[in-house]
Amino acid sequence: MTIAVKLSAFEQALAAQLPAGDLRAELEARGLPHRRVEDWKWSDLRTALARLPADSGELILDASRAPDARRPLIDAPDQIMARLAAALGGQAQVYDLQNGETLTLDASVASGAGHGAIVVRARDGVHAVVRERYCAAPGATLNLYIHYAVSPRAHLTRIIEQDASPDAVIVVTTTMDLSQRAHAAQTSLGFGAKLARLETDISHAGQGASLEMNGAYLLGEGMHLDQTGIVRHTGPGGTTRELFKGAAARGGRGVFQGKIHVERAAQKTDAKMNHRGLLLDGRSEIDAKPELEIYADDVVCAHGNALGAMDAAALFYMRQRGLSEPRARALLTQSFLAEPLERLADEAMRASLLAKLQTALEALS
Repeated sequence: MTIAVKLSAFEQALAAQLPAGDLRAELEARGLPHRRVEDWKWSDLRTALARLPADSGELILDASRAPDARRPLIDAPDQIMARLAAALGGQAQVYDLQNGETLTLDASVASGAGHGAIVVRARDGVHAVVRERYCAAPGATLNLYIHYAVSPRAHLTRIIEQDASPDAVIVVTTTMDLSQRAHAAQTSLGFGAKLARLETDISHAGQGASLEMNGAYLLGEGMHLDQTGIVRHTGPGGTTRELFKGAAARGGRGVFQGKIHVERAAQKTDAKMNHRGLLLDGRSEIDAKPELEIYADDVVCAHGNALGAMDAAALFYMRQRGLSEPRARALLTQSFLAEPLERLADEAMRASLLAKLQTALEALS
């Protein structure tokens, strides 16, 4: 039996915008995700939104070109935020990537709650880059759903930047269908918000398909960033490599939830996931839950996770060479966080992300 919850003003405003149906009934019965929901236990979205303006806002999508099509999205995944984005965002913008293209997608909300949906398709053999950036003004909420379809022999490079957005909430839910003999490489850099959640759900077909996911995050005062993802290996012979590194200071909070799921048919899967967190002071927090769920018996899968403080010996070594403590800390943190970003093949984009990381570190010092 489901016990109906008392909806906040924000949830009531959302429900009022929905037509009668299953989604509205689910929202009215359960409300938005909160800490008693296992997948959201470290990111209480319901509480974060409760005091934000419930006005309907507009998600502005500034793209490097016009979409190839617009259509209603009726097949959003089960996640309630993705379904809300599809239901309230109007027609989804559909992009068919051209070979050699770099598509830029800047999503922002200036006020109220803005929702939107995007579909990106990489056809057979296409090599392309998609660069995404998310930001929201103070008091605003951005809720975006993105679906990627990566065809056989396609090569997709996805670069994500999440700007620091104090007093804003950002939720971006991504699903990706990775076909056989396709390759996807994703690199992300995030700075958090009042609550930011970047959720990725990838269906990995195996049979020569490969996936690489790298991410770095730096969180300062009042910033919260949740990176939750699952990679589902459904066919044999697929490879996955994940490396995420983050640092939190002045009460910032990071969340990493990663799962690699290997179905019985996905024999010969080779998957590794690694997360490392650096706590720069005693007020900060990083929660991590890496998981393996394996039903095949001939696989090589591993995960690792480590959280700790700055290396006192390295800090002492740098102080002995004349660096101030804030400067030494910034350099050591930058060195720690740079590794996932340095795996990005494109030199110009790699330099751009590293420069933004350095600027954020200087502001934090």
